[in-house]
Formats: sequence, structure tokens, C-alpha cells
Amino acid sequence: LFQRHAARHMSDGEYSDDDDGHIGGDVDPIFDPNNSTLKVDVGSGLTSHDWADIDNSDLVAKVRGSTGFRIMREIAPWDGALDAPPALLEQKVFEFFYVQRKEADLWKNLVKECFPKKYEEASNDKSEKKRLQSLWAKGVLDEIKAMREYGKHTVRWLNAVVDAQPADHLFLRREALKHGPDSVEAIAAKIVWDQCSDRIKDQAFAAMHLWTNKGGAQSGGVARMYKHQHDLLEELDAHYTAVNRAVENNEKLPLPLHVVLSTPTGSGKTFTALMVHLRLFKVKHPNAILVYSVPTKQVLKRVGQECEAHAAPYWTAARDHSGDGTLHQVRRPYSIRDKARNRKAMRAKAAIGEKLSAGSGTIEQQLEYAADVGYKLKDRGAGKPDIIIADLNTTASLMKAAATAAPGSFYHKNNLLLYFDEPNMGIHLDPNVLGVVSVIQAHMPIAAVLASATLGPWEGLEQWWRGPDPARQITISLEPYDLPMSTLHVWNAEKQTVSPVSPLGMFNNHAEFLRVMKDDRLPLLLLRHLSCRQGNDLMGIKGPGGAWDKIQGDVKSLRKTVEPIFKNLSYADFTRLRAQWATGEGAPTKVDGIRGALSKEGVTMVGCIDPRKVAMDLAGFANQEQWQQDVHKINAKLKEAERGMKESAKAEKRAKKKDEEEEAQMGDDTEGQIGVITLRPMLKISLAEAVDADIDTLVMLSKGIAYACGSGTEPMVKRLYNQALLTVPDSLQGRAPPLNVLVVDYSSIYGTDCPAVDTLLLQEDLGRLLAWEDLQQFLGRLRRDGTAIFYSLRTLRRSTLGQSAEEEENKAEEDYQKDVELAVLKMQSGGRDTAAEVATLTKLAEDKGRSLAETGAFVLTSAMSFVLPAPNGLPADAPKIHPAEMAGTDKEFLAALMKVVEANTELIESLLKKRSEQVLAIEKVEALALSASPFVNRTGGVRFLGCAGQTLKVLFDEDILSEEAIFAWRQKKTNAVAIEPDADARFLEKAKAFIAWLEEASSSEEEDSD
Repeated sequence: LFQRHAARHMSDGEYSDDDDGHIGGDVDPIFDPNNSTLKVDVGSGLTSHDWADIDNSDLVAKVRGSTGFRIMREIAPWDGALDAPPALLEQKVFEFFYVQRKEADLWKNLVKECFPKKYEEASNDKSEKKRLQSLWAKGVLDEIKAMREYGKHTVRWLNAVVDAQPADHLFLRREALKHGPDSVEAIAAKIVWDQCSDRIKDQAFAAMHLWTNKGGAQSGGVARMYKHQHDLLEELDAHYTAVNRAVENNEKLPLPLHVVLSTPTGSGKTFTALMVHLRLFKVKHPNAILVYSVPTKQVLKRVGQECEAHAAPYWTAARDHSGDGTLHQVRRPYSIRDKARNRKAMRAKAAIGEKLSAGSGTIEQQLEYAADVGYKLKDRGAGKPDIIIADLNTTASLMKAAATAAPGSFYHKNNLLLYFDEPNMGIHLDPNVLGVVSVIQAHMPIAAVLASATLGPWEGLEQWWRGPDPARQITISLEPYDLPMSTLHVWNAEKQTVSPVSPLGMFNNHAEFLRVMKDDRLPLLLLRHLSCRQGNDLMGIKGPGGAWDKIQGDVKSLRKTVEPIFKNLSYADFTRLRAQWATGEGAPTKVDGIRGALSKEGVTMVGCIDPRKVAMDLAGFANQEQWQQDVHKINAKLKEAERGMKESAKAEKRAKKKDEEEEAQMGDDTEGQIGVITLRPMLKISLAEAVDADIDTLVMLSKGIAYACGSGTEPMVKRLYNQALLTVPDSLQGRAPPLNVLVVDYSSIYGTDCPAVDTLLLQEDLGRLLAWEDLQQFLGRLRRDGTAIFYSLRTLRRSTLGQSAEEEENKAEEDYQKDVELAVLKMQSGGRDTAAEVATLTKLAEDKGRSLAETGAFVLTSAMSFVLPAPNGLPADAPKIHPAEMAGTDKEFLAALMKVVEANTELIESLLKKRSEQVLAIEKVEALALSASPFVNRTGGVRFLGCAGQTLKVLFDEDILSEEAIFAWRQKKTNAVAIEPDADARFLEKAKAFIAWLEEASSSEEEDSD
């Protein structure tokens, strides 16, 4: 009853008769400066479920119905490429104003001020006056509408004059600025403004700060390219034309073209890549192949959906992680294949020996095989793709293969354009990712585009970004003036409040403000965090009402006006506005738990380490009484749907009027109509999906919550999550989205692009681990004006003020280490209860937003510190267990160390179970021995440096550290020293003898066991 009805929804082993779906699981390299686990999915083989996401007909149909798809078809050249802005049909505008001159003073003023000569001529010319008197306003407007595209702009302008709502005033102001102060557009806009009420004016002054205040398709006008898109296409066109000419004439090739495309998040990097294919390569350079390198699998699938929607012949290329990591898989999607699938086509497949699965191989083998099969089976593109969507690792292999390919090869470096999406994703956190990116940079093809929201110009990049060979390197940028507004807040769990933080409230003092204002990028990025009220305060707009020349035509020009005012605030203005913005709308708001802070109309995106757990918590799993009631409701729906299916099956059997093919079709219809569970309005799943799913997952979805992570997400949840990404708020007509909370991990942040997201929530477990670039990416998930909520002011400051906020983190780490040490010290007196102690430390970690791994590491260093003199600042009632003087000899010192460690072994082992946790613990022991942060002011730590190897041996003998953890730390430290030669390696040097002994002992044990 519940079998899948489409081959693409079968299990991996039953994908289809010519299944070449990707094999292999997600890659989860673990990296973590503080050793909380972060899973970064930089790409892996696609499963059949992933392919179901890519070519899902519903998802592709939604892409084709999106604004972006329509704009791609209609987009016009950049404004700067036009000879002049669109002009009004002035004769028709004059007639429209003239025939209404007696109905209201507004029209009389408009016709006399905008067209003084024509008005005078009409008054003196009886025949003209008679002609005009025979007209009526609606008739004139209908005449203009009948001109279609020719009259479209004039119709829109006249409607704005008639309606005169806030958005209309902004449009009229934009047109006035384009045509100059003496134009009809400028004169009419000011007259209409002067005639409107203060209420409309105040609304207009607020609306001018919104992201919708811009020209083009965003405000109902003509969709036009951005300047950076225009410039990129011009540069690529000229470059490939020169390359082709050099090849034809057997001349020296021009230098490779390497472009940093520095544009803010949400500016359409995927859209720009597809524009390069559709508007340039497809038309003028058909032999060029666009290699789209994606940062995560989620992005790969999204780009695949866009290619499906635009009918672009594409392949996917991903690393096969079922082997040793050196093999890859190149796949041809169904959309480019022969769709007939008739017997003739099947015989052709058999004749050429097409495999059941293309399997894995070197990137060269996979490319050649896909090309050969595609050519013989007459794929669209005849065995050559227009686009190859590749994960990070496969991109590196493909670039190396292209550099050594034969000149006639379709993937030779001269035929490729590398479009590298977010190339700096993860490089601050994982040295493996950094290594792969450096390989790509060293083998870039004849043209490459590095598209990033946080990568600066070439001049400021490290040398390895530039590659080893000469190239023409240019930077094309779009300044982030028109990003959506993002008001900032901090969640206080203890007080259950959400506190707004203004762009001035995040600074400790005016001196810090001035330091940040000297940065090249941060001040501009801070402007997006100004609310409407704050922006107007800076511009001196008090209300009610205001002057017409205070209106800004779009959000870009507004922020350009505000920028110098903001950057040059005096001490007095800074102090006054900082205090003023903390009152009224800036005051803390009481909410009913964190769920009370979620978006009520749009979609909330939550970033965290464990998405499923957080999703369940937000769904109310902690309230088991209510949860069980919800479970019973879902079970009742399941039973009702199953009963309906059975009744339908019985009726079908009794009818006996359909043949097997019709019965199969009936089965499909039944599942689609009768066998459906409605979890919440507009959120439906099939009975088959519901039966396969975990009941708690169904309850979670019924609350409008879904999650996505690097691996382990249920296929049904993935499908619904991908549908939610295409939710467009305007299509909901005031209703809540079917899924209004999306919970994501680090990897999924880069692949979540949902136009309905208007609230961000970043939990501290993830936020404290992210680099500034990653935090900017998270803030960039807002695709409309909205709110960003942080769990700590420290992470908020770091996301907006950059690396200067790291000093705050260092201080917080030092304070937390002292808190843990004091807690452990108090545990030394009286009876020991390990479970209660772990609970106390766990609560301390949660209250402070720190990881349990870090807590365990500090518990170990705290116990070790008990052999050192007591630190300054201990409470008077703290247990007195520190020695007055340290042991004189190393033997006595190590004996004392073993004693205190033995006394706390059970507690430490409970907190340091994983290898990654133990590696972090060794790093903290090293910091203690080197008197490094957070032990800078600690006396006596150097004693552990003198006997580093013996210290590790004590911890190894007490089963606190495993040999695997010690070896892993050694490797990690060695890599760090290799990258940064100035790194302090003294502890490693002192411990080498012990680690060598440990390796020998481990090898001897393995030999004895053999």
C-alpha cells in the first residue's frame, strides 16, 4: 500500500533502471577552536533522496514561479548603460492634469506649474481648448494603457500621483532625482507632497528606510541588472573573445582573468552565475563551461533546482566518500536525457554498454564516461554540459585535471570559467578546508570568479589566494548599502526578555566607537542595524510631517546620506542618542519564553549545534503532558487516513472495471487525495511518509518547525524544508507560512536562502564558535527587513564589530575558568557525589553559554591547579587545599599531582569522554603550563612545562587521556606550528619523548596481539 510510486523516490539500490545516483554519505570534518563539535558538510555524493530534492517537480515549479525566474527572463541592461532614464509621455500627462483642473486645486496646480506654456496656449487657442474639453481623465489613461510597453512607465507614474500613498511618494521622489529639479517629475512630486497629510508624510519617512524602497522590479518597475553584474559580463565577454581570437590565430593567450566579486549576501550570486550562462555563454561563447563550485550540499541542490527550472544542461560532480576520498562521481540529471525511454532507446543503451551505475573514478574518468554516454544517448548538450555543479573537493580535482588536460579536451582550462561561491567558507575553522581551497587557487583556469560577501579586494588578500602564476586580477564590488534592515536584540533567559541593542548601544564607550569608525567595512555594515526612528533621528527628521527634500529616493541613497552623519558623531551626540535609543522601542520586551520571540508572520531561522534537539525543544517537547496530547491527535489523523485508504481500496476492488494500468493510476490518485495527512494549514504529507516517520517528528512539523543539518535529516523533513525555502510571503495573503521555524547547523546556514525569513535566532553554542565572516553570513540570511536575536551581547558585538570583540571573549573565558575552578574547589570538601557535581557544572555551562567540553577541560586544569599556590581573589570561605609552597622536586610535584587527580578522576572522566574533548583538555593544560590565556596571571603554571611529558603520563595512567587523544593533539599542534612558525611549541617539545614512548608501547601491544 505504501510503496513508492516514482523510481526517483526508491531506495538507493532501486533508484532506476539506469541509476547513476550518487553514492556515499555526508562528510563531517570536525573542527572547533573550543572543541565543541561543528559539522561542516563541504560536499559529498548525492543519494537518491538528494536527487529527489533537485528534480522534484513541485520544487522546480515553485522556482519557475518565483520572482527571480521571471526577472531572469525580463531583465534589462543596467541603468548606466542607458542613454537616458525612462521619459513620461508629457502630452498625455498634460491632458490628464488639464481635464481635472476644475475638480481640485491639486490638478490645477499640477497643470499650471508643470506645463505653464502648454496651459497658456490651451487657454488662448479655442480649438485646442475645445479638444481638451472633450476629453476625460479615464479616457486619457486608457489611451496610454493601450500603448502597452510604450506607455507603461507613464501609467505607473500617474497612478502614483493619484494614489499618493507612502510608497508612491518614494517612487515620485526617485523619478524626480533621475530627471532633475526643473523636470515635470520633480515639480509634480513636490506639489503632491505638499498636498498630503502629516500622517502620510510620517509613514513615508518611515517607509524610506525599508528594503523595498528601491527601483527596478523590487518596487514594481523594470528589472535591471546591477552595475556589478553588467561589469562582470563585460569583462568576461572581452576576455573570452580575446582568448578565442588568440587560439584561432595561434597567438599567445592573454593572462588569465581572476575576479573577486565582492557582493553582500542576498545580492544574487547564483542568479549572477546563471546570467553569465544564459546571457553570455549561451549566446556568444557556447564552448565555455561554467564550473559552479558550491560550499555545501544544500547549495548544490539549490543551484541544481535553478538549472532545472532554466532548462540548462548541467552535470553534478561530487567526491565519493565511501572510498579513500580520492574518487569522484559525475552524474547526468534526468532532465537532459532522452525522456522517451522507449525500447529503441533502451536497446541503444545496451548496445553502448551503459552501466547500471556510473560508479566512481578519477575525475578524468568520470568526465570522459559522462561525455561518451551523453553523446551516444543524445543528451541535451550532446555529451557536453553548459554547467558543472561541483563540491569543494571535486572542484580541486577538476581544476588540477583541467590544468593538465589535452588542448582538445572539453574540460581543458581554457574552456572553463570557475565560479567559486563563498570560497572562504570554513577556512577559518578547518585547516583541511583551507588546504583544499588553496589547491583550487593554485590551479585556477583561464577565468575565475570568486563570489563572496566577506572576501575583500585582491590587494588585501594573502599571497596564496593569488595563485602561483601571473593573472589579471580585478575586484568588482557592490557596496552593501541596500541590505535589508536588521534590528539587533539579545535574549535574556533568566529574565525572559528580548532587549533591543542599537548600533550605538553595542559600544562600550565613544572611544571604541571612533576606533570602529576607522574601519573600511564595518561602519557601512552597521547602517543596516538602524531602525526607522534611529535613522530619522540622525537626519534630523522629527515629525509630524517634514520637508520634501528630506525624502530619500531609495534605501541606498538614504544610507549614503546617513553614513557621514553616523561616522562623525561627537561625544555629546553619541551619549545623547545612545541613551535615547535605549528607551521606548529600545526598551526590553517581556516574552513568553524564547518561542515568544519567534516571527508571527514570516519565517524564523535558528542557528545551533544540534538542530533536531533544538527543533524539538521549540516545538514544546519538554511539556510531555501537552506533547502526548499532540501525539494522540496525530495518531488519530493517521488512523482516519488509513481507514479512508482501506475503504477506497475496497470500493476499487468491488468495481472491477479498470485494468492494471488504470488501477495503478487510481492508486496514485488515492495517495494524492485520500491518503493525505494535514499536519497544519498548507502542510500536507502522504500517509506513506507519515507511517515511515517518527511520531515526534510529525508533532514537530505540526507546530510549523523543521530542521536541516549536515547529515542525519529525515528525507521527509528535507523535502518539506526545501519547500519552505521557496515560500514567498506575498503569496500567503496574511496567513502564517506552513513552516515558520527553520533550525539549522553551520553547514546549512550557507544553503538556506528563504525570502520569507524575517527573524534570526543564533544560539550561543554555535555563535561563539563562528568567525566574523560566518556571523555576517548568518545575518545575511535575512532577505527582508527583520530581527536578529543573539543569546549573548558578546557574540552580537563580534558579529557586528569584527575581531576587535575577541578581547571580550578572552576576558569572558578567563572569568569562566575562575568560575569553574571555584566550583570544583568547593566540591573538594565533604562527601563526593559525581552525578550532582556533573549536574552543577552542566548548569553552570548552560547559564554561561559555554560548552560542556570546555567545562570539563577547566575542571581538569582546576584539579591540577590544586598543587599550585592559591590564586588571588578566592572567597574567604573557600576550602584551604592549595599548598603554601609548591613541592621542591619534580618527583614530589608529580606525586602531589597524581593525588589531586585521583581524587577527581571520576568527575573528570564523566566530562571528558570523547577524544575531541580530551584534545581540548590538553590544550588547556598547555595554556596553563605556558601561562597563556586564560591563565596569563596564574602563578606556578610553568612547573607543568618543565615536566610536560610526565604530566601527560599521569593523566594517561589515570585514564583521563587516551593515547588516541594525545596523538590527535600532537598532530593538531604540529599542523598549527607548521602554519604559524611563531606559535609557542615548547610544551610539545617537552612532551615529545613521552609521546614517542607511548607510540612504541602501542605498537608493541599491537604486535603482541597479532
